[in-house]
Amino acid sequence: MNENNKIFGTDGIRGKVGEYPMTVDFTMRLASAIASTLTPNGGQVAIGKDTRISGYMFESALESAFVAYGLKVILLGPLPSPAISHYVRESDTNFGVVISASHNSYEYNGIKIINQNGEKIDSLLEDTIESKVSDDPITKTANMIGKAYRSADSRDKYKELLYKVFNTDTNPLEGLKIVVDSSNGAAYKIAPQLLLELGAEVIPIACSPNGYNINKNCGSTHPETIKNTVQATNSDLGIALDGDADRILLIDEHGEALDGDQILFILTNANIDNPSFNSKVVGTVMTNSGLDKSLKKKNIELLRSDVGDKNVYKMMQSTGSIIGGETSGHIINLEYLPTGDGLLTALIIIKEALNKKLAISELTKGLTLVKQHNINIDIENVALENIETFQAKALDLIEDGRVIIRQSGTEPLIRILIESDNEEIVNQINDLVKEITK
Repeated sequence: MNENNKIFGTDGIRGKVGEYPMTVDFTMRLASAIASTLTPNGGQVAIGKDTRISGYMFESALESAFVAYGLKVILLGPLPSPAISHYVRESDTNFGVVISASHNSYEYNGIKIINQNGEKIDSLLEDTIESKVSDDPITKTANMIGKAYRSADSRDKYKELLYKVFNTDTNPLEGLKIVVDSSNGAAYKIAPQLLLELGAEVIPIACSPNGYNINKNCGSTHPETIKNTVQATNSDLGIALDGDADRILLIDEHGEALDGDQILFILTNANIDNPSFNSKVVGTVMTNSGLDKSLKKKNIELLRSDVGDKNVYKMMQSTGSIIGGETSGHIINLEYLPTGDGLLTALIIIKEALNKKLAISELTKGLTLVKQHNINIDIENVALENIETFQAKALDLIEDGRVIIRQSGTEPLIRILIESDNEEIVNQINDLVKEITK
């Protein structure tokens, strides 16, 4: 990435540490640009992060620039992204900053900006901030600079929100054995602690971060260990989160993974009788068409946004839907939070299973997914001029299915989704992929 490129992607700013834009000097210029856009006359900002080693560096850079601008800075430390969102929304904070590269390895980091309603800022504000990042950071005079404080209650505020899922029930998870994989990320303390407090027997894995092991062969993007652990321990379910805990992969009692599409199906059933539910569910262009067909049988409409939980949220707002999410496991429950929350989603599903006296695997009865085949190609190896021709040929081959091509908003990849139960056609389309690779 170079300075002529747009710095904001589908989920904030992200890149390799030490390379533009993830450098200290850029971060300080960014912080000053954020402050002058969102709180030009001063105010309060909360900063949270995940567990990667570079978080210390970016936290300090942001803190220095915000204090220099005259802001009061609240340092939240390692905390899930949805917890940071909740803190900002429920406090006197003008905006928040999340330091995380989500599911990426420790070599990467990123910055997300949260408005005072707990939402990710919109593209217009991103453009305004981006127009200012070439300016030098602003330093106020000594009598106008801000101060920094450590929060003492951010984790408790988040717990209070999650407790609301079960109202006032005492030990609602008593008798359940749950494996939780925090991906050595932001939820490494709060996830196993909360489940224990709710009465579950907890088996924690990947809950020992060292700054370098975040998302390393663990979490929602590497579910092999948690699958095996659920089976080996005869657990009732497994909860696999990503680095900042806004994404979930659920593991049933058989060790089988339930992705975001299956989770949306379960949440839809859980909300059928909810007066706030308007029979609309928001997915993305990547959402499995099997979910669409299954929801239609219930007279429920699946709406599709562009990829990115921010886009999902925007469509939920415009359509009045309270449930939305991505196949990747970013699930939004608007009755609780305006952002994805892996731990919250897990608790809602567990409550649904307990209420209906069903095992986790039984909650997807009535859903038949179409086989999806995903191909990721490094963008440097793609002949972009041949993509339209490739897509036309692929669509000619496929009869009952879809071919989606898009550029990743978080990684330098071209992603291709082939959706079809016909393996022969899938193989033919796979062969066509060679036409767009250099």
